[in-house]
Amino acid sequence: MSHEGVSVPRVGMLATVRKRRGVVSTVDPYPGADGKVLHLVRVEYTDVSGPPEDVVLWELEPGASLVEPTALPRVADEPPMPPRDYDALVRAARWGALTPFLPFDGSVGESQLPIASPFFGAVQAEDFQLVPLLQALRMPRISLLLADDVGLGKTVEAGLILTELLHRRRVRRVLILCPASLRVQWQQEMRDKFSLSFDIVDRPQTHALQKRLGLDANPWRTYPRIVSSYHYLKQPDVLEQFLSVCRSQAAGAAQLPWDLLIVDEAHNCAPSSFGDDSDLCKALRFLAPWFEHKLFLTATPHNGHTRSFSGLLELLDPVRFTQTSEFGPRERARAEEVVVRRLKSEINELDESRGRPRRFAERHLNPEPLYFGPREARLSRAFQAFRRAVKPPTGSPRRTSTTTWSGKGAPATPPARWARG
Repeated sequence: MSHEGVSVPRVGMLATVRKRRGVVSTVDPYPGADGKVLHLVRVEYTDVSGPPEDVVLWELEPGASLVEPTALPRVADEPPMPPRDYDALVRAARWGALTPFLPFDGSVGESQLPIASPFFGAVQAEDFQLVPLLQALRMPRISLLLADDVGLGKTVEAGLILTELLHRRRVRRVLILCPASLRVQWQQEMRDKFSLSFDIVDRPQTHALQKRLGLDANPWRTYPRIVSSYHYLKQPDVLEQFLSVCRSQAAGAAQLPWDLLIVDEAHNCAPSSFGDDSDLCKALRFLAPWFEHKLFLTATPHNGHTRSFSGLLELLDPVRFTQTSEFGPRERARAEEVVVRRLKSEINELDESRGRPRRFAERHLNPEPLYFGPREARLSRAFQAFRRAVKPPTGSPRRTSTTTWSGKGAPATPPARWARG
């Protein structure tokens, strides 16, 4: 296949892949079928409207083209753009190009720290949802446990942080781990609210990818932004497939192979308070060191056991925390740096102090008496009679010989294990 007169791409060349312009960053040749040499090309896109990069088989990618460094645009091949579309394109380019060059180093002061993610998403961010975003931007390596109350928008907070990091060119490869029932929901939330495309990786998708690209295709290497279930990733063969990609990409590299890890319902992966840890915890312990930034989301961060909670914080940030059964003043101060926990009642109190109406309704419990109907009452009396016949009250003689059974061929007395109570 000929691509604009250039058969093999080179690192640094401009390329058009999937109708987007990007720069070729890596070119890895390997033998294909029929003795032909195929090239696995990584293209880093120059825009921010979609995935930051793609890894494609150049000879098999339809519509891929290269641009020589000295090539000029072919203005005679296409008609001119309508004036209205051109004006919209210019305004969008100016709006998008302004963000990377704003002084994000803190020179403008924390009170005037500019953020862009609320303006690039289809969400109306609340003021309390911007607190984790500002806290994350102050951290050189982001490690946050978002433990807000149910309904406060932890998904929106994570999406705001992710979008901001993408616009600042701080992250490229992102992995979202969640329960299997939430994979599609996470994919839709990221697409509809933040215009971010994620690929779901599971067994059927892996087989489909290998059928399309070959048996050696690895989804953890192919897709830059992935949503997957941690129950799927904990399987030994899948985990080894993931770790093999991490080891190969980290060999001789100055940065970690993955940029951001988001774990939803992170309490499921918390270490055990006693005994052996679960398979989810062990898998997360293997995965976490390969990520530069980490976000854990859960509405129940503490299960009542300090050892389990401190172990979860150790998975989040092993530099600050170690698994322990006692939480001293130092550990509490460090936990306040990485744990974001707000309740609806606290936000309502803050609104009242500022003279604003409450944003969340209060819960009032009105217990209702429960009465048995005639059928339920007869069933309850029959069950109690059955219990007295099988296991009489303490101190009364056991009536093992007077109980009869109506089943055909059933014994005349209850089994021995029932007679013993």
